Amino acid sequence: MLDMEQAAKLAQEFLDREVSHERMAFTLVEGERAQAGGKFYFDCQSVAYLRSGDPSDMAVGTGYVCVDGETGQCRLMGAVESAKLNLF
Repeated sequence: MLDMEQAAKLAQEFLDREVSHERMAFTLVEGERAQAGGKFYFDCQSVAYLRSGDPSDMAVGTGYVCVDGETGQCRLMGAVESAKLNLF
């Protein structure tokens, strides 16, 4: 089973590899993480928004990064699916 720090590293690598693109880089939101049912959940947002606070830099429609604690597999959840978990 992964620990929180290992899962966070995998989540950020996933964002860098699969989600970020030249117009918008994503990162984990500091302090917004949880573990439930063998999975780890991390809130994420655009780097530009976290730096500026300007709503025009915000990524909209994305949810948490979910990391399976056994396999390390990562996926980006949708906003509605994430909101139903009510983790943060």
